[in-house]
Amino acid sequence: MDRMITPILSVIVIVAVIGYATFFYLQRKYLHEISKQQAQISSFIESSLNDELANMKEIHLSGQTRQQFEETRQSYLYSVNHRLPEISERLLELQDVCKQYHFIQVYRELKVITLKTQAAAKLENKTRAEITGLKKSNQLHRQKLHELEQRYQDLRKKLLAKNFSYGPSIDKLEENLGNLENTFDQYANFAQQGDYIQADQVLNHLEKDTDVLDNQLKQIPKLYRSQKNVYPDQLAEILSSFQQLTAQKYGFKEDLAVKVKEIQAQIGENLVDLKDLQVSVATKRDQEITGKIDQLYDQLEQEFKARRQVEKTRQQLSQFIQHARQQQHELMIELDRLSQNYSFNHHEMEAGRHLGTDLKKIENEFSVTSQQIREGLPVYSEVWLQQETQIASLQQIEKKQSEINQSIQGLWHEEQEARQAAQTFDLEIHQLHRKLAKQNLPGLPKTYLDFFLTVSDEIEQLLNDLNQIKIDLDQINKSLLDIQADLDKLTEKTNDISDSAALAEVLLQYANRYKIRYPEVAQAANQADQLFNQKFDYAASLEKIATAVDRVEPGAYKKLENQYYAQNPVKEH
Repeated sequence: MDRMITPILSVIVIVAVIGYATFFYLQRKYLHEISKQQAQISSFIESSLNDELANMKEIHLSGQTRQQFEETRQSYLYSVNHRLPEISERLLELQDVCKQYHFIQVYRELKVITLKTQAAAKLENKTRAEITGLKKSNQLHRQKLHELEQRYQDLRKKLLAKNFSYGPSIDKLEENLGNLENTFDQYANFAQQGDYIQADQVLNHLEKDTDVLDNQLKQIPKLYRSQKNVYPDQLAEILSSFQQLTAQKYGFKEDLAVKVKEIQAQIGENLVDLKDLQVSVATKRDQEITGKIDQLYDQLEQEFKARRQVEKTRQQLSQFIQHARQQQHELMIELDRLSQNYSFNHHEMEAGRHLGTDLKKIENEFSVTSQQIREGLPVYSEVWLQQETQIASLQQIEKKQSEINQSIQGLWHEEQEARQAAQTFDLEIHQLHRKLAKQNLPGLPKTYLDFFLTVSDEIEQLLNDLNQIKIDLDQINKSLLDIQADLDKLTEKTNDISDSAALAEVLLQYANRYKIRYPEVAQAANQADQLFNQKFDYAASLEKIATAVDRVEPGAYKKLENQYYAQNPVKEH
């Protein structure tokens, strides 16, 4: 029994010790939190913010500003004088409750008190911020009052001292200045009474309107001076110059006097806009007027310079046209002359006629412009542009004239070269005929004779084409190339026949020494003789006898061939 009681007692003792330690810990924790809350409440109650609130009496407030601040002040004072002392007393009571170990009650009430102290902290921050803001507003509006008052004095001085600079705008400017001063008085009243909320609202509009008036005072004098003095003087100068140049027979694309009147009307509109203080509209139109006046000056200068250029190059252009016309005349005569003897295959005649048409157009334009100049009022800028185009066209015409002329001048030389080539061809084919005739051959292969006759006919046709009244040199040049190729081939065939026949005769004579001893040589000789005298196949005849001889005497054919070409070097290939 005693043994069982001992462990139970030990457990009870341990539980009791843990329980006591836990109660002791919680008691210390909550007492510390209570003390912390007390200290925070004391700091709120003893805050310097109370003194600042007292000092705010020195700043006179009114209207919405006063009402708003008074609400915040009352809330803060009620918190400091009533709510926070009540919370402090309850915290003292919670100390006793905590010592009685009613921790759950303490926990719940501390949670509520914490929320209240946080609200008190927010209220203090809000109150302090409003005090700071009001002090800044007080200082700001004092400064604004001084600045705006000085600014209005400057504006009024400017209006009084330079009222002539504002022209029709002066009445409206003075009216707006008076309205601004009335608004300033309203603002000053709110600011001096301490109604900063209303003062801020008025100040925003006041500063914007003041800036507008200030900018108008800066912009209008320049605009007015342009409309009153600068532009009228410029337009008078333009109109005078226009009249002088017109009297001197200058022409213009448009009536500058009409343009001057249009600009004068715009100036009148601008003066109305300035009277109504429509400065942005007047500024935009002023830029348009400036651009139009610059254009009128440019037109005057353009025509003045253009006339000098036209007069400077007019005579040269006339000579240029005459020179081109002379060359055109000579070109067409030459084309007509050569067209009697030659066929033009590259549209030379058509190209020449087209150049004549282009030249005629330039001559007509030049004639019309000359008439305009004689009658007066030509638009010289247009004339100068026309002359530049005409000069470029004439340069191109003369270039093409030269190209056509060079191309047709070579026709006669081409004809002579073609005639010389044809004669050479005729001589060569006759030489080929004589060459074979000298060998007294029993006959010639049909294929060779046919080809010989074809080439001969080609040469005869070429000579016939060259003897026509009108020659097509393009066709003749083509024929020259074809005949030369065929003649080269015929020459090669002729040389082959000549050399083969000559070598075959040499080999047949050489084979006589072997006919008795070598029947095969005798047989080959008979066959070669048939090929030579009956079929006129001299190459086959040579091959037949050369093969037989080389069998009985290796190298004999090569030796005889070398001797033949050594004696006939011209015939070597």
